[in-house]
Amino acid sequence: MIKKLLSVLFIPALLGCNLNLVKKKSVDPAEMGRQREQASAERNNDNLGKYIDTIDFNVYTPNSEDGVTCRVSIANPEKDLPQMQNPEEIVISQHAVTIIIDYPLTNEYKFDLSSDTGFTRIHLLNEISKAYRKIYEEEEASATIKTIPREKRKTLYNRNETNGKYGIWGHDIEDLILTQIEIYEAPDKKLILALITES
Repeated sequence: MIKKLLSVLFIPALLGCNLNLVKKKSVDPAEMGRQREQASAERNNDNLGKYIDTIDFNVYTPNSEDGVTCRVSIANPEKDLPQMQNPEEIVISQHAVTIIIDYPLTNEYKFDLSSDTGFTRIHLLNEISKAYRKIYEEEEASATIKTIPREKRKTLYNRNETNGKYGIWGHDIEDLILTQIEIYEAPDKKLILALITES
């Protein structure tokens, strides 16, 4: 009789605990996305070294207020090339840089780039675009939680978070735009490029 009574009291209590655990685990994906967007916008790159300069990516846009916007497509840089200001200008004269891609990634990606003649805007943009395409391909290949196709997204407009090599969240590659690149000099004199990427 005592055993039965204990089990009658214990099972609902256990179920109540489990229900509370489920409640704590459920997070609004849209709110999580907003928090990540804000954290990305507020990140501080001072740990990369001494700030040197910023490279802008201005594009002539007749419909904008002043005729120019500071944004180029990462997925399709060739579409912005005809309207880009000074695409062939050498913006970095050094022959080697390290580029950091951290948006919208949980695990950042770094790669080195070298050039005998320095770097132009279009050279940097093409290499960044190529790196992003590689990241998204590797993510999809390594993830067990796959990207929900746009036409099947019911509660979210944005891309769901996947659990591959980079942990991409929030945005398809077609959503991404590059607005600026910040140049930092590390203590060993190497140049580090931090991307200002938006969606």
